[in-house]
Amino acid sequence: MAPACRPDDLAILAAACERWGDNAAARLFGDFAFALWDERSGRLTLARDAIGMRMLYYFVDRDMVVFATTLRKMLALPQVPRDLDELAIGNFITQTQGDVERTLYRQIHRVPPGGTVVIERGVVQVDRYWTPRSIAPVRYTHDEDYVDAARELLDRAVASRLPSDGGVAAMLSGGFDSTAVVGTAARLLGDRRISAFTRIPGAAHPYDALDEAGLARQLAGGHANIDWMTIDDDIQLPRDREPELESPILCMPRTGAFNPTWFRPLLDAVEQAGARVLLDGGMGNMTLSWTGRPPYADHVRHGRLIAAARVVMDTRRAQRRSFSEILRKDVIPVLEPRSLRLWRWRLHDGGEAAMLRHCAVAADFLESLDFERHARALDQELPFELTGDIRAWRMKFIQAQYPRDVMAGNRHSFSFDQRDPMSDRRLAEFSLGVPNAQFFHKGETRWLARRVLADRVPRDVLIEHRQGRQCPEWHHIAKRRRDAMAVSIERIERSPLASRVIDVPRLKSLLDTFPEDAATAMKSSVEHGPMLLRGIQMGSFLRWHEGGND
Repeated sequence: MAPACRPDDLAILAAACERWGDNAAARLFGDFAFALWDERSGRLTLARDAIGMRMLYYFVDRDMVVFATTLRKMLALPQVPRDLDELAIGNFITQTQGDVERTLYRQIHRVPPGGTVVIERGVVQVDRYWTPRSIAPVRYTHDEDYVDAARELLDRAVASRLPSDGGVAAMLSGGFDSTAVVGTAARLLGDRRISAFTRIPGAAHPYDALDEAGLARQLAGGHANIDWMTIDDDIQLPRDREPELESPILCMPRTGAFNPTWFRPLLDAVEQAGARVLLDGGMGNMTLSWTGRPPYADHVRHGRLIAAARVVMDTRRAQRRSFSEILRKDVIPVLEPRSLRLWRWRLHDGGEAAMLRHCAVAADFLESLDFERHARALDQELPFELTGDIRAWRMKFIQAQYPRDVMAGNRHSFSFDQRDPMSDRRLAEFSLGVPNAQFFHKGETRWLARRVLADRVPRDVLIEHRQGRQCPEWHHIAKRRRDAMAVSIERIERSPLASRVIDVPRLKSLLDTFPEDAATAMKSSVEHGPMLLRGIQMGSFLRWHEGGND
């Protein structure tokens, strides 16, 4: 079972396995990973929760099976090969989702989220019990019935993740998801207290973004049992100067850019407060607070042009956006054939593959893998584009694995257990089964969440359409790392493996053109922020794996 499990959790698991055997996982709720060994038959079953919040890896050869909850534990055994999987490297650096069993190591596999692996007499059988096909449609007669059902599920999701003996904390921004979790937890706790931590900028920045701290203050002020704290520490960690330092711990690169360092003071404060559980709402955007998808394509496909025009008018009024912006960002992307969109991207980018726009990977490396064909099979030719079946697309992000790999590697860095009620399987199944019209209504996004949360979240949060910005002072942080980044790039260039995978000339160009002031950096935040840093992180990991120390 996962860390921090209670004795009654183990009893429930044992009873479920006794009754249902290999099928027990499909009947369990919550975050879990477990192994079931049947000595009489020599049958080993490995299983994970539906969302895949807890990790479980395995390696099989003729003589043994190794399984563990972190890559570091797997690689601690000399019998487990360390060979890298280059296709997985391509997935990681291009942020291609959906290949959930493949890890960065060729012979180490993940038990898939919502799946089981049965190993018997050397035969490995992988099965998935939670897929888009397993989600039942949710249909009610009245709109308010969806609201009532969602409120009940949200209450249950939060309640099931609260510790029984105090010591609960939560991450609190001014967005829908964290305010929903904290507001619900405060109501359920009654006289018991909850500590809420809000991360605010620690340095000056030019972004005219939503001030989420004010909204968090409103939520906290409405509950007498919330102890609210803001964290504004401006820190620099050793890993920021030497990206290789974490490689022996995580056995992979970090997935985030500047956010991990930005949130570290908040996590340290939670640790110092002695919390046993830290709640967050990270999965809400894909479950309860899903924005919904404007039905332009459906209307046009069925010849309902007036209805499509009405959606444009409703969206303009509800979101206070211009016609040109709605057409450019909403209408054209869903109506334009994918082949035409790919052609336009290539024409704009001088013939380069679409994924090169977002990452500093060497084009020759991707071509050697026939990566475009691989991405096409995963419906990911256009990075970050909402394409294909909407339920399958959402599930790819709900079950995204590389961030969970990092979370598993970091799990023992703190004594508290981090839990996300928005990833509750029951809530996710409901959200995936609800009609799109409950999420997008007359131009209004997140219509379901705006109604569901009206009884527990301040109105100012629910009428807000702007988004806050994590780590808005990224330029300040990156500028302090500039010399260290230059050293890292030089080391990457000297590594045969890293320099084959990473587009080193592009990294050098990005560093040479790094903006001197934050206002200018706003125009190139993607290139000089995540693209530059993620390229360095992957290159530094590859250099570490290769054994480079010069």
